[in-house]
Amino acid sequence: MILAKTKLPTSVLSLIFIISFLSTTQVQAQTLEPQDVSITTGSPTLLELQQATISQNPELKARYASSDSAKSNIDIAKTAWYPSISANIGKTYGRGEDTFKDTNVASSKVNETGKIGFNITQNLYDPTIRLNIEQAKLSYQASEYATTQTYDDLTNRTVSLFLDILANQAQIDLLDGQQTAVDAQKKQAQKSFDVGTVSITDVREAEAKADKIAAQRASLDLQLKAKQQELAVLTGGLTINPADYHSSTKILPDIQATEIGQWQASITDQNMAVQQALTEYQIAKLDTKKQDYQYYPKVQLVVDNNRNFEPISQAGHNSYSNNKWEWSAGIQLNMNLYNANTNSAQTGKTRAEETLKYQNYLVAKQQQSIELNRTFYQILASIAEYQGLYAADQSARTALSANQLGYKVGMRTNIDVLEAQTKVYEANRDKLVAWYDSWKNYIKLNQIAGTLNAEQLMQIDNLLRQTLNNDTNIATDKSNTTLTLPASVANPIVPTFKHKKDATVPD
Repeated sequence: MILAKTKLPTSVLSLIFIISFLSTTQVQAQTLEPQDVSITTGSPTLLELQQATISQNPELKARYASSDSAKSNIDIAKTAWYPSISANIGKTYGRGEDTFKDTNVASSKVNETGKIGFNITQNLYDPTIRLNIEQAKLSYQASEYATTQTYDDLTNRTVSLFLDILANQAQIDLLDGQQTAVDAQKKQAQKSFDVGTVSITDVREAEAKADKIAAQRASLDLQLKAKQQELAVLTGGLTINPADYHSSTKILPDIQATEIGQWQASITDQNMAVQQALTEYQIAKLDTKKQDYQYYPKVQLVVDNNRNFEPISQAGHNSYSNNKWEWSAGIQLNMNLYNANTNSAQTGKTRAEETLKYQNYLVAKQQQSIELNRTFYQILASIAEYQGLYAADQSARTALSANQLGYKVGMRTNIDVLEAQTKVYEANRDKLVAWYDSWKNYIKLNQIAGTLNAEQLMQIDNLLRQTLNNDTNIATDKSNTTLTLPASVANPIVPTFKHKKDATVPD
């Protein structure tokens, strides 16, 4: 409740709790009705929501299929080093008759041949084959980076919806508290009007304030329903009951302004979008190199083995060779002297594409750096706002108590009390939003830095399920925080793929 100083009877508090619980349960039931949503006695953990999302997401499944296809291309590229074996069989038979007078053409001529055999060709030297294999491996890596990026995007989206639902419900709880306070003030104004100490205006002002709060609550109820529905669609039916969680705690992300350099350093080696752009640039470089190798000689070992068919006619036997088997083996060298694919225009195109991919890499690196910088300072801003609003909340509560006392003795008006109540609500609401925003941006920061992992989701879920006195203390030192700077940021490493697939590039 936002009005900590207001003294309410135990029966009133019990009634408020029952109304709040029934309201939350009704919203949950309305939200889940259109979907086949799984509801248990306890809400699924944040990690379970994330796993449900990635297990059935069609976009991620498409990424997996694309990655499998790219991995198969590596084996396909390697087949260029395997021998090529082909069989051949053929038979021809021809006969000519003398149909022209006054010529020297024989009256009968038979032409009969036939062979069966096989051919073996083995590449011995071809520099483009090695480049094709390297490109296939890089394409597979690029596909894996894209898959991991989609995986992290879905994780970030799930966390964002999860925290939005809790923040939305927490704002509803705050509004319920304000509604209770306004109702109490309306009763006080009615009593004062009944004894003739105030005008009916005081009562009408309290009623207008109550109507405004009811409208705000209706809007928040619809927003909560939409968020829960979206989460259910994303996870394939799972959603959460906000009653299983707490509005906020004193725990804030452990982020210091001096750490920006360490986070920025992770962009080059661990950000998935940057790694994908870099890999595509490396593929383009190999295309340019292959263009240069088009003029290099290619060496093959060629083996032929053929056997002649025995003729079926006497005329064929007259010209039949006694050598029934014919073998040949040798080295064949091919050198490209001119080809449309190796002219200057084609070479210029591949070099231009290489430049384009390099610029795309620089653009991706710059964009991700800017986004990380923005997200990092948004976290610091949310933390600073939370700390400032904590003090503002205490001041607003004190001012509310003074206005309530002043109203009772005729020193303050009803509008003063209502305005003071609103300030207490707004301070708590903004503090709550700042707290949830700090954690949403913390997850996004780890996504950009390439350090997002399951442990962070488990820590946030545990943090929100803890039984704590909400907002009783402000986090001012390291001992009040549970999450610290990831080791992978402090000591950047080559990123590993986090989407539960074997991403090892074949040799």
